[in-house]
Amino acid sequence: MKITLDDKAVAWFKEELDIPHDKALRFYVRYGGDVELKQGFSPAFTVDTVDPEGYSETQDGLTYYVDEKDLWYFEDHELTVTAENDEIIYSISK
Repeated sequence: MKITLDDKAVAWFKEELDIPHDKALRFYVRYGGDVELKQGFSPAFTVDTVDPEGYSETQDGLTYYVDEKDLWYFEDHELTVTAENDEIIYSISK
């Protein structure tokens, strides 16, 4: 499992979400949506406190993570996140 944010996505999250220093960007699994890594579910994001048991990365001062309970969705895949025209775009590869 790997989640990579390109520079445009990092800048977008930092500007649009204004994440406090004690919080981080959390990717989680939601029912439905356009991107189907696993049938019927797609990735989403929110701002939350980091789960020390999950997956986390820090890039250009932005910490992002996946809670342990959502690791099943992302396992065995690489999720690349970018921003275009003020929209977040997910790309998935194995």
